Amino acid sequence: MFLKRNALYLHANLTIETNKLCCRVFIMANETDKTQAIVLSTVPINDHSQFVHLYTEQYGRMTCRIPLASKGKRANRLRTMMTPMTVLDLVLKGNPSDEIRSIGEAQIVQSPYMLTFSHPDKSAQCLYMAELIAHTVREEEANPRLWDYILASLTILEQCEAGWANFHLIFTCGLIAQLGFSVDTSNYEQGCRFDLVEGIFTTNPILHPYYLNEESARWFCKLFDTHYDTMQQLDVNRAGRDYLLDTLLIFLGQHIPEMGRLKSVDVLKSLFE
Repeated sequence: MFLKRNALYLHANLTIETNKLCCRVFIMANETDKTQAIVLSTVPINDHSQFVHLYTEQYGRMTCRIPLASKGKRANRLRTMMTPMTVLDLVLKGNPSDEIRSIGEAQIVQSPYMLTFSHPDKSAQCLYMAELIAHTVREEEANPRLWDYILASLTILEQCEAGWANFHLIFTCGLIAQLGFSVDTSNYEQGCRFDLVEGIFTTNPILHPYYLNEESARWFCKLFDTHYDTMQQLDVNRAGRDYLLDTLLIFLGQHIPEMGRLKSVDVLKSLFE
């Protein structure tokens, strides 16, 4: 009887301590399961809900599910926040290992549409940024450098008062570098061609059709040497800008074959003269 009573006592204590530990873990997970996120796109699932694709500071790429059918003020407010390139503070529900999460709370940190309502060209560039990120960034893990680059780029676009026609070109060059496909312009010399497969300037024969001739390679080099603070100095007309954008996307497509076609490109090309 004594042994049985002690065994029951030990079991009860172990259960209590285990429950305490589980509660502490659950509470800690909920306290720390917060992140900033950039909205990339939304996809309706049915009449009742939709997926929201996000790029987050803490988790990289993430998909959340939000209601559509609810008539509550909170649900309506949440839906209105889900515009591309809006930056949100999120409290997430569910386990971090879940493939699809739910949003417990959301607050707008930065919304390009508050500042770009009178600039449809800036709005188009935001749509392009969101689509490009969605098609090229797949990692479901934090990447602080990439997060900081995207957030800083968005701020620059918002604050730019003039000369942003080349912004999307510079953003794409920077994203290419962040993704690990950077172009080394230090080995460029007059007469080089650019190998879109190898990502190098060269005077050697290129035995495939994916390369830029001497004149195009010169512009490509100039583009990758241009940054946000000098993008107004990139003296290129509409046709040249369109050609450079197409070339950048071909270059990315060589390294990310599943990237696919970006619908926002046609809108961009129709805006800037």
